[in-house]
Amino acid sequence: MENRSVNQSEMLNRIVRAVILIVVSLLLSIMSVSFAVHHMRLQFEDEFKGISSRKIEQVCDLVKITVNGDEVIGDPASAASKYSDIFSLMLAETSTRSVTTESYAMFLYSDGQLSLLLSHNADSAENFAVAQRDISEWLSADNSTATVGGENFESVLVPISDSSGRCVAVFEYKITYSPLEELGDTLEGRILMAVIISVFAGIVIFVIQTLIPGIIRRSGKGGQRI
Repeated sequence: MENRSVNQSEMLNRIVRAVILIVVSLLLSIMSVSFAVHHMRLQFEDEFKGISSRKIEQVCDLVKITVNGDEVIGDPASAASKYSDIFSLMLAETSTRSVTTESYAMFLYSDGQLSLLLSHNADSAENFAVAQRDISEWLSADNSTATVGGENFESVLVPISDSSGRCVAVFEYKITYSPLEELGDTLEGRILMAVIISVFAGIVIFVIQTLIPGIIRRSGKGGQRI
């Protein structure tokens, strides 16, 4: 009887030690997988943002050669209607499912003030970086483009000049990466949850495989005594 109790105690100790070892090993595995997935996600986001930055540069080049500053300052209302149609064709999104939000706007610049001429995919002018910053932050003597970045967006401001070289308008193209970050959070969470479930299932299976044979053997011995 005492030997049986000792054997059961030793078996229980072995099971506990094995479970602890497995749990620690699997927790380390979870941490390693989580780190690897997060690193891959950041790498993908950086590459995607690099592609988006090149797209923004191409859009800016198109805007520079398309918009006529003399038309804008001569008849702002007519220019707004004309370039709204042009931009809707030139900057149309070809993807039906995008992981970014793209918007643009053109502002009339006169007497140091900005007035919204047209916008796309934005609720108000305040959604654009140019409306949140001083003129000196984006307007330079050579009317060069200015890049503005935030936590989850990137904007490029394109000053538009008339034939005399005077800035009469500014165009902003903005890409917001919130959908990309939300997708990354969702995928990363699902992968981590799948790993946790697998770990838990592995522990349960191990415990069952370890305990069931002993229970069956004890049940068999009890039946033989009867």
